[in-house]
Amino acid sequence: MKADRRQRVADHMIRVALALLSAVLLVVSLPSPDIGWLGWGALVPLLVGIQGLKPIHAAALGLLAGIIASFGIYGWLFEVPSFDLSHAILLALYVGAYPAIWASATSWALRRDIPLLLCAPILWLLVDYLRGHAGFLALPWGTLAQTQHQNLALLQMASVIGEYGVTFLVALGNAALAALCLRREGRLAAVALLLLVTAHAWGATELFSPTTGRSVRIAALQPNIQIGDRATEAGRDATLTRLEQLTREASSLHPALIVWPESAIPGDLSDPALVDRLQRLSSDTGVPLILGAAEVEKFATGDSLLTIGRRIFNTAHLFQPSGMASPPYRKRMLVPFAEYVPHADIIPWPEWLAPRVTELTAGDSGQLFTLAPRMSVATLICWENLFSHLARESVNDGARLLVQLTNDVWFGPTAAPRQHNLMSVMRAVENRVPVVIASNAGPSQLIDGYGRVVAGTSNVFQESAITGAVALGGGGTVYSKTGDWFVLFVPTCAFTAYFILKRTNPSRYAGRTSFDWSRSIPRLLVVTFMLGRSRRVMRRTTPEG
Repeated sequence: MKADRRQRVADHMIRVALALLSAVLLVVSLPSPDIGWLGWGALVPLLVGIQGLKPIHAAALGLLAGIIASFGIYGWLFEVPSFDLSHAILLALYVGAYPAIWASATSWALRRDIPLLLCAPILWLLVDYLRGHAGFLALPWGTLAQTQHQNLALLQMASVIGEYGVTFLVALGNAALAALCLRREGRLAAVALLLLVTAHAWGATELFSPTTGRSVRIAALQPNIQIGDRATEAGRDATLTRLEQLTREASSLHPALIVWPESAIPGDLSDPALVDRLQRLSSDTGVPLILGAAEVEKFATGDSLLTIGRRIFNTAHLFQPSGMASPPYRKRMLVPFAEYVPHADIIPWPEWLAPRVTELTAGDSGQLFTLAPRMSVATLICWENLFSHLARESVNDGARLLVQLTNDVWFGPTAAPRQHNLMSVMRAVENRVPVVIASNAGPSQLIDGYGRVVAGTSNVFQESAITGAVALGGGGTVYSKTGDWFVLFVPTCAFTAYFILKRTNPSRYAGRTSFDWSRSIPRLLVVTFMLGRSRRVMRRTTPEG
């Protein structure tokens, strides 16, 4: 009896350790320290750990892994003054719910003899898509695809199947490695690995293909404006003077566009004097400027014209040397609980959970800024680069360049800004258009349509500016035109084919649910070693620069 109890305790401890290992691997595969090749093994320990478990117990392991990963990935939120441990716990439980659902569903499928190579990656794909489309709770941050931002060969697949498709491929690689550890589904694992090699090979050919778009020089400012710099009138004027000086310095390199970061303008653009000052800056330098600003719109409320209300928008404005005016772009995807309180009219949020904020109003449409014939620019503000449909819609409307204005100064010198920039890499490759990131505190970057960082600041919280040349986009990709077709198509085809084959030959496609820890753990160590060795091979598949 005691021996059996000790064996059960040891079994539970091993499974918990494997769940924790998965969490750690996912965290370190993202910035920082950004060891992306570990993303290929992030799910392997958890997949080994849930073998033979009931769905409810597998869910507990998935929840544990998700909670630990949440604290590791989103720990920078503690830099925000209003964010405390209670918020972190709620966020961790929410984020952890997704791997819990995945682990539970995978366990359920395995107990019904559905192959690991089929159920694990497809279920991860579906759960990840759900996480990115969960209404105001949507949070597509820290995906498996984002761990591969340095693996440019694989990343080119996003131009066909999008970020979710790349996530599926990485999950498929994890499932194949887990199958090798468990000595099951050898033929399917071989097919999966062959598919991944093919994806890398195709992506490598894309990287070496000649670019066809017109090359333009773009500059982005990183003024490093701190939170208290604009507290007084003198501070606001000094901030604007610094921005003007950086702009004049950048204009000496004759860029086609200069971009300021989110909310850079220290004032309200309803002030004619401020507008005139910015217009003169564009005219004097001869360069169009895209600037981030807060816009206040006043309107009459009720029946009385004397009752005035106001709406505040987070906006981007274009100033051209010719003085030709364009309507501003108003941010459409606001940050919940920071820029607005979701469904405040029907949900009585407690103040400790949803502190009072200056509520912004969301814009209702995109806006193209036309700088020259066949040079239309679309803007994304702050975390709008997380949501692929916004960039895709802009490209389909004619954008040949995407500009992201952001201000991550709130999060201090943490991994947050570097993690945030990964989403812009995804948007660039998905649509084969360059993305310019103008970040207040950095890092600011110019990313070409293949996900390569053409120019960028190496440090954060330093005043700087970057200038580089990128080729304009050519009108979109398969993904631009079709969207997330992969998310529905692949699960439908795969499960349909599986159930047809299982009916015709049930014994051949039965999964195996038993395994031996003494054999699985050494194989897991071997797989980890193989991943480390494969890092050199992955680097050889991509050209530099």
